[in-house]
Amino acid sequence: MVNSFRRLAYAAGIIFLVFVSTANGAKYAGEFLNLGAGGKPLALGGSFMAAHNSVLSGYYNPAGLSMLKGSQAVFMHSESFGSLLNHDFLSYSRPLDSGVRKAALGISLYRLGGGGVIVTGVDQNNHFVKISEESHADYAAYFSYGRAFSEKLSGGISAKLIYRDIVDVSAFGIGIDMGGLYSPKKWLSLGISLQDITTTLLSYSTGKKESIIPAVRLGASLNARKGGFGSAMYMDAETRFEGRRYASQYNIDGMSIDSHLGLEIDYREAIFGRIGSDVGNLTLGVGLVVKKFVIDIAMRDHSELDNTYLVSITFQL
Repeated sequence: MVNSFRRLAYAAGIIFLVFVSTANGAKYAGEFLNLGAGGKPLALGGSFMAAHNSVLSGYYNPAGLSMLKGSQAVFMHSESFGSLLNHDFLSYSRPLDSGVRKAALGISLYRLGGGGVIVTGVDQNNHFVKISEESHADYAAYFSYGRAFSEKLSGGISAKLIYRDIVDVSAFGIGIDMGGLYSPKKWLSLGISLQDITTTLLSYSTGKKESIIPAVRLGASLNARKGGFGSAMYMDAETRFEGRRYASQYNIDGMSIDSHLGLEIDYREAIFGRIGSDVGNLTLGVGLVVKKFVIDIAMRDHSELDNTYLVSITFQL
């Protein structure tokens, strides 16, 4: 089984490189999908590639779903950038098998929308006038599957359907994300996510087409416990090939790299404090376990826009 996964990983890598080199993608075409999901990951600077046993893995890295200990559901709402955008996320995952080669399925719904789209026209004096103010929204549905190939190695895949609604223009798209998770030690996990691996095509009602170029995201997590206290550090590196020269932390010949870092301290796995860096922007958050509910609150700073505040509630079934 491990050999099969390796062959699949090699094939995915070849497909990824081919599409990166040939895709005629549009810069920022899939940016609405990159705001993250869940209070815990966003408080940790958006670093969650190497996390596991979380319903949120269907969005970040589907390989992590294989570590689910039970069914989970989560709902998140965010007033992003000072209520400029409404950001909502809903997800449910459940284990399928137990033992070493356990698996899980998940479904997630992602929405980012707001108002403020001004529709203008020209009056009889050739002056621009406001006709109406419309809303806009982007939707994505993720259908995810994760499986463990051994106690240390897992893989996963997510198929996503995209719908975009901007005033009187709409668009549809379909894409695939693949992920892997390797845990050589109990205190160390390494993750990889190949996003939009087949180049996600968005087809507009106007006839226009644009592609979301594949991206790769690497992550690592380290954790330790002593007495009733625990700590975990998360580190992600996000690499894109859209030529984001000025909109990224690091740029090398059209390849951009952004960092996501987070630190979590907990007491008896019931009370959590978190701090992180999301592409250089400060993130903070707290978490509280109340019976079967986990309440996570997060704040994300931004150097040019207003802060983002969000809350997510996870129900452990």
